[in-house]
Amino acid sequence: MDLPPDSPRIAHPASKPDAPWFHRLSRPVLFLTISLALVGGYLAFSIPISVFPNTDFPRIVVGVDNGVMPIDQMLVTITRPIEEAVNSVPGLQKVTSVTSRGSAEVDLFFDWKSDMILTLQRVDAVVARLQTELPPTAKVETRRLTFAVFPVIGYSLTSDTIPPNKLWEIATYDLKPRLNRLDGVATVIIQGGRVPEFQVTPDPARLLAAGITVPDILDAIKRTNLIDSPGLIEHSHQLVLGLISGQVRSPEQIGQIVVKNSSAGIPIRLGDIANIAPSVAPVYTMVTANGKPAVLLNVDRQPESNTLDVANEVHALIKELTPTLPPGVHLEPFYDQSTIVHDSIASVRDAVLIGILLSSIILVLFLRDWGTSLVAGLVIPVTLLITFIVLKMTNQSFNLMTLGGLAAAVGLVIDDAIVVLENIVLHRDAGQSQFQAIQSALRELTIPLIGSTITPIVVFLPLISITGVTGTFFRALAVTMTVSLFTSLLLALTWTPTLSQYLVRRKETAGTPSDSAGPDMAALLAAEEAHLSGFFGRIVEFYGRSKFDPGHRSFYFVLQVSRHGLSPRHGRRWIHSGLLHAAGQLAR
Repeated sequence: MDLPPDSPRIAHPASKPDAPWFHRLSRPVLFLTISLALVGGYLAFSIPISVFPNTDFPRIVVGVDNGVMPIDQMLVTITRPIEEAVNSVPGLQKVTSVTSRGSAEVDLFFDWKSDMILTLQRVDAVVARLQTELPPTAKVETRRLTFAVFPVIGYSLTSDTIPPNKLWEIATYDLKPRLNRLDGVATVIIQGGRVPEFQVTPDPARLLAAGITVPDILDAIKRTNLIDSPGLIEHSHQLVLGLISGQVRSPEQIGQIVVKNSSAGIPIRLGDIANIAPSVAPVYTMVTANGKPAVLLNVDRQPESNTLDVANEVHALIKELTPTLPPGVHLEPFYDQSTIVHDSIASVRDAVLIGILLSSIILVLFLRDWGTSLVAGLVIPVTLLITFIVLKMTNQSFNLMTLGGLAAAVGLVIDDAIVVLENIVLHRDAGQSQFQAIQSALRELTIPLIGSTITPIVVFLPLISITGVTGTFFRALAVTMTVSLFTSLLLALTWTPTLSQYLVRRKETAGTPSDSAGPDMAALLAAEEAHLSGFFGRIVEFYGRSKFDPGHRSFYFVLQVSRHGLSPRHGRRWIHSGLLHAAGQLAR
């Protein structure tokens, strides 16, 4: 039934104002933050670990080995043709070369923006076309420079009973193939030892009598010491490839090689005109370990591999192979790059734990609330986990620069959360309800927090644009610090208020919490006085006695302005409070 217009209506209670955003969106904020943290924790296990940042130096090295060819011939037949051929590679800026007897090195320098993998393929194509014009004995190798060219781990092989040539054979034929098969290992470089070989010493008189020259001997050894196929054999409707081995493995077999036939048709064998004996290759570098001749095994990792994983795999395999070595052979590590990474990770872990512990203790002592300590303590790990996502997206690795940035950021990322929590507790102690205290704190501190966080970010941003080796190192640091600070700011304005409504306890007061939109100045001053009268007040008193003249304790004014003077409206309030403290101290 419709009521007449002038009839009295039933008065309904006034509807409550809309809930604040951090209450309405509390579940989405918590879900999104926790999800990002879990994703960051998962991606952290897939981020490469190395000592230095991933760097593609704009340099390609072309190395040539051609025995003992004189320098002038090396320069004319090898070095100059390579220099002229590589000039057609796009992006080339400078070419330098070093030529010595039997070897040459040509360095190609490009712009830092060049794609070095594509550039290496272009250089390989140029060298392949030029290979037919170089001497057939020249061995050409091209490689690009990265930090992966430095060994990540090294082992030394020594013995008091086994000669160096046997140690070289153990390292080359037993250890190196097993290490090369490990995931993440690029190559294993053998250094030291004595390379076994057979020495052929021709007799000049017999050569002259048989009419044989030294090139004839070399050609005969090359023609004979091989494996060849005479053809296919058909058997039972199948074709079987036949192989004939002409490889020699002893001085006696080498002596049976036929160099040529005499005019009478009698074969002249190598043993008839030369002496053959086991020997070793010339040694140009002496390698020792613990004062003994040694063979070194240097393990290089792949550019995108994980240093810790590679080191752990190598250590585990060496542990398995050690019992199979001959008696008296000792295999010991002499260099391990993973220990540096282990120490860096441990330092970040210690910084995180110490930061959480100290910040929690300080918050409990000064705010006397375990909930605030928990909220602030969660900011550090969540910030670092979200930072890992950006590190993965930007192809960064865990290295000395990024880990150092994370360790330094631990002391910065918690500042924003502490400032917000302290202001929330202050408004709560002034008599405001939980939601009003959080709203008042955010309204006062949002702009100051943004400004105070942007300031250090602006300092690090220019480091991202630096080029060269310096830019590579500082870019990793700048990315880590910038992302950490941005993340801490977002968490302070979203995550911290959301958790505060659950973990920051309500203040039990005799009166009813204030329903006014703005804070009560008198109540805020009283709450601040209460904070200064307890343990924190005694610390301030001690600091004042140690730093200032006891007769002029106006430092209260400076202290309170620095803590709350970022907000213009409340700056006047705290200036007034500071003047009251200063006047009271001077009156005494």
